[in-house]
Amino acid sequence: MKLNRYVLFIILSFALLPVIADAQQPTAKTFYDLGMQNLDNSEYSEAVDLFKHAVTLKPDYAEAHFSLGNAYYGLHRYEEALDSYKKAVKANPGYSEAYLSLGLVSSMLGLNNEAIDALKQAVSTNPRSEKANIALGDLYIEEKRPAEAVEAFQNAVKINPRSAEAHYKLGVSYIAGKNIEAAKREYNLLKTLDEDFAKDLQEKLNIKK
Repeated sequence: MKLNRYVLFIILSFALLPVIADAQQPTAKTFYDLGMQNLDNSEYSEAVDLFKHAVTLKPDYAEAHFSLGNAYYGLHRYEEALDSYKKAVKANPGYSEAYLSLGLVSSMLGLNNEAIDALKQAVSTNPRSEKANIALGDLYIEEKRPAEAVEAFQNAVKINPRSAEAHYKLGVSYIAGKNIEAAKREYNLLKTLDEDFAKDLQEKLNIKK
């Protein structure tokens, strides 16, 4: 029997005992901490049960809702993950990481408008998130909105000037917006950062060596 399951058994046993004045009842944090142990060990089903106990005891527990979403995601239960991420940002409107996950899962489910809204919130609550800016740019490219994609990828390269992925995608968005000279500048920069990305962008530009 795994230690965390044994601990959970003890906790639940106490919860079922007659009320004793000095008996310590399990808290939402207790269930959350145990759930994180399961999540860290990729024991997603067990984590789901524990995080659900946590949010039952504390419905506005944003971190528990977010972690419940991650556990559902690990089980490929994406609709339930989406719902948990929504509850996380409702409980904490400044939760950038939860907005990012909400945006990524929304995109996976084909809900691009909702995904863009969530990723814009992720960027708004954490402007220094390179990952959120890149994910937002990817969606703008998919939606054929190159000017907005350029802005998102420009933000990403400001955050991390050495990000080959961001420079490559900025180059692609320049091509989509027919700004070939700007795309060439990204190509030249990519030659010093990542040969594979540079080669791929070169092919898109039809540059001859």
